Amino acid sequence: MSDWTSGYVADVEYTTGYFSELNPVRVPIGLLNAGYAPPKVRNACELGFGQGLSIAMHAAAQPHVNWYGDDFNPDHVLFARWLNESAGASADLTDESFEQFCSRDDLPMFDSIGLHGVWTWVSPKNRDIIIDFINRKLNVGGVVYCSYNVMPGWSSAAPLRELMMLHSRMTAGKGLGSAERMDAALNFIGEMFDRDPLYQAAIPEAKAKFEQMKTMPRGYLSHEYMNANWDLMYFSDIADMLGAAKLQFACSASYQEAVEEIQLTEHQRAWLSGFDNEPFRETMRDFCRNTQFRKDYWIKGGRQIPQAEQVERIRDLRVVLMNVRANIPRTVGSVVGEVTLVPEIYDPILDFLADNRPHAFRDIEIAVHGRNIHFAQVLQAIMMLSGGGHVGFAQSEAETAAARVQTRRLNAVLLDRVEQQDGIAYLASPVTGGAIALSRIDQLFLKYWMSGLQESDQWAEKVWQVLEAAGQRALEDGKPVETPEENLRVISEAARKFQATLLPVFQGLEIGIREKASTVGRKGGR
Repeated sequence: MSDWTSGYVADVEYTTGYFSELNPVRVPIGLLNAGYAPPKVRNACELGFGQGLSIAMHAAAQPHVNWYGDDFNPDHVLFARWLNESAGASADLTDESFEQFCSRDDLPMFDSIGLHGVWTWVSPKNRDIIIDFINRKLNVGGVVYCSYNVMPGWSSAAPLRELMMLHSRMTAGKGLGSAERMDAALNFIGEMFDRDPLYQAAIPEAKAKFEQMKTMPRGYLSHEYMNANWDLMYFSDIADMLGAAKLQFACSASYQEAVEEIQLTEHQRAWLSGFDNEPFRETMRDFCRNTQFRKDYWIKGGRQIPQAEQVERIRDLRVVLMNVRANIPRTVGSVVGEVTLVPEIYDPILDFLADNRPHAFRDIEIAVHGRNIHFAQVLQAIMMLSGGGHVGFAQSEAETAAARVQTRRLNAVLLDRVEQQDGIAYLASPVTGGAIALSRIDQLFLKYWMSGLQESDQWAEKVWQVLEAAGQRALEDGKPVETPEENLRVISEAARKFQATLLPVFQGLEIGIREKASTVGRKGGR
């Protein structure tokens, strides 16, 4: 019997996560900041979409884009199609191999191609197929998002992965599933460390990495480490390979990395500025930062635009605060230490965005200009806040309006599901064109508010009924509370906090919308 997995773990589910870097709505700020003209995305493709949550959310929230996606695992595709159909979206989702999908003659030319968690974990043959596909099917000016493990950051921990695979092949025995083999391998490596090997003495951070691994879900670890292919490369190697598809590096998709001052020391920045060869400079940057994982945007024939055009196009972009204003941290951790966000710059910007509604970049600039805050400072602040997940980028008003029907359908299905089970910690936003993270409890509060219940205590009572029926308890200080009265008190406190803080955020992002027939009593309710 043929092995359709191509050496990839398929007996445990991949994590159900959403990856905003795949969202075309957030791409323009990165490319424009780097001086490139972003493409207008009409056709988009995601290769190896895993559980498919990202592509399903994007298909629901961006109906003006034609979405195509492929994942070899039929379980993943079935789940992604369920999400897609729940929204009434029309994404083309298949379980073909890369070879089958990439050779289809009915695919359009694409403006955006995404690969999250694919490059490092596929065979050399499949990488060649992907490179050929990008070369043939990406429009000139199009963008590719690709994430991958890189050297030298894995130098100390890579031997642990080799031990896992060696133990799995030599001693774990046949018939064990991937999760069981992972447990056995972790136990074995723990036994090794208990015997004080010189490897640990020479590379003490390897033990810290192992301790971190033990706390992670076994499904994630199996997909990360137990695939037949796990190819670690330097950035320069990847640049050479993608160069065969006529791609050039545009920028990091981790937007805080655009702020060089918090990524490199002054001495390092001065040294790297002397290198004209970009792949070489980026590789040396990885050495300076000991980078393990990169998330990058690549472009095909990127057009450098004049600075005046660059500034005006950035000013046209719309941004939205995706967090509670009071919850924005005052400091940011970085490889050069903890960095304080200058209050004289950040406070006026955040105050202007505090209504959690979309605002054009130019309107932010105008609002804070009287505080002696200028374009470059606003841009850097937005890149920092976006990189921290506090600020998102918004679609046009027309695109948002067109997405409302599908996102409401999808969210209704997900909110109905949350009473029965936990698992999908996201809802779709027509504003950002993507997904927003919510805990199960917050989803339940939102569901009951949307149903027309006015008081937070009413939501708390409903949530307690759901938890009690499932034999679950609320947590206080990380511990379950026991009596019904204590549970209701803890949940009621959480509901009041949700009403005062998170509910306005979700209203601004339009994942919390009341149907008109259910709107009673509350001023401003929808």
